[in-house]
Amino acid sequence: MTTPAIPDVITIVGTSYFQPITDLIERLLKRPAPDPGPSGTAVWENGYAASAVVLLVAVLESFTSRLRFVRPGEFETDGKSVADILRAYFPDLPNHDELVEVFLLRNIVIHNHVWHLDVSDFPATSTIATPREVGFQTNRHYESVVDFATKTTRKLALHATPTSVDRTDAAKVFDVVWCTLLFMHTKSYQHTPLAGRTVGFRGKYIQFEELSQILHAHGSGSAA
Repeated sequence: MTTPAIPDVITIVGTSYFQPITDLIERLLKRPAPDPGPSGTAVWENGYAASAVVLLVAVLESFTSRLRFVRPGEFETDGKSVADILRAYFPDLPNHDELVEVFLLRNIVIHNHVWHLDVSDFPATSTIATPREVGFQTNRHYESVVDFATKTTRKLALHATPTSVDRTDAAKVFDVVWCTLLFMHTKSYQHTPLAGRTVGFRGKYIQFEELSQILHAHGSGSAA
């Protein structure tokens, strides 16, 4: 058995998510952005966009875990959100509030925060019950981050109803996640190494970050 070239490893998934995210986006963009329906966006659109959102956030969580490993003991991280952890490491973090909304959207999708909506006058809709009124335990940011009239977040206008999550949300989340990763990478390549950014997309190789422009160029999706 040969001796490994390096004596130890740090086990994060990190950039291994890049190609699966690319595959999801490629499948998502095979169809044009759909018109909204009573339940939100189309099933195809919703499934691929929501999946991309979850994996994009997973990338950032991976690199945050790496940061906690290579910079241990600087402060107490238990009970802190990723947005708050990153602000503690980087007081000049440029997008804390956007990260709060992105992680809230991830939770909305993962835990499927249910809204009970009256769609009898569609395209107008009204709320019968919010997730908290239905009985879901939403996080501490929910009331201040979500605009209940529009059913979107206040800063990025991300859809707060899980069945409305579409390519516009995926594009916004991509931008926030990539901006954060690039910020961390600029601070220290050793702490946040973004090597392996080449991905296969539509039969050719591109850099992962190019997907942002591609997503934004493919139109808008559903209303809330």
